Amino acid sequence: MNTPSKQAAISAYRHLLKTQKEVFGKDLRAIQAAKRETYARFMQYKDETNTDILDEKLTLAKQVATLLRQNVVQGESKDGQHFKLNITKDTELGDNDSIKNSKNIHRKGKKRATTTSCCGGH
Repeated sequence: MNTPSKQAAISAYRHLLKTQKEVFGKDLRAIQAAKRETYARFMQYKDETNTDILDEKLTLAKQVATLLRQNVVQGESKDGQHFKLNITKDTELGDNDSIKNSKNIHRKGKKRATTTSCCGGH
């Protein structure tokens, strides 16, 4: 059984920091906030010895990095009214159909409320 090493944690930490810099670009406030949060989360488990928990946290770190790369798009204001979106090769692009379809699935099972007039008539 492979046990997570200190080097694996350091590698995951560095990978997250690198991802944050790439995703947030020139937004120093976002980078600093992400860096503080990442540091705090990693420090919570610095003395953890349970390998299952360590594996889970390292997997989570990889998932967060993937989520950031694929689902966060940084926008830059061009003139206060227009924005340029910094879409990268890793950005997951979808269409509104998947969103519309998921909303319709939830609506199909619901009964429509009937409206009545003031005296019980339809």
